[in-house]
Amino acid sequence: MIGQEIVYKTLNELGINYEYYESPKDFSNEDDGSFWNKINATRCKNLFLRNHKGDKHFLIIADYYKPIDIKLIEQKFKKGKISFASQKRIDKYLKSPIGAISVFSLLNDTENHVHLFIDENLKNSTRLTFLPNALNAILAIDYKDFIKIVEHSGNNYEFFKFY
Repeated sequence: MIGQEIVYKTLNELGINYEYYESPKDFSNEDDGSFWNKINATRCKNLFLRNHKGDKHFLIIADYYKPIDIKLIEQKFKKGKISFASQKRIDKYLKSPIGAISVFSLLNDTENHVHLFIDENLKNSTRLTFLPNALNAILAIDYKDFIKIVEHSGNNYEFFKFY
């Protein structure tokens, strides 16, 4: 299966069931809805951001189809200017390819440096989808199992209303 070993090892250790899907694409262009309707899960976007000093890093997990305004996040976070983190920072903290960051990337953050902000509206979802720290595969898991993974990671997290 495509993805980092730590992802599947953790899923097995925590007794989490998942559905595995592969694609010749990276799932970024499958916007016709037919694929996503078939798996019956909320598609999630995962944004890895940093503050202006570069000493704080944030992972935002939200509904893929909902807009996120970085300026609004700056105002709400009160952490100064926020921008996307570079591949160098991704390599240091999350060890995932660019474009393949997800909740599973927190499993690589052994120092729990990254603070997670979860879209409050995801609480209304039954199932969510995430890349297994690699492109060309996706996993669908139950919302309650998503929270299990978040808590298992040890990273600080909070729910947030992005819109």
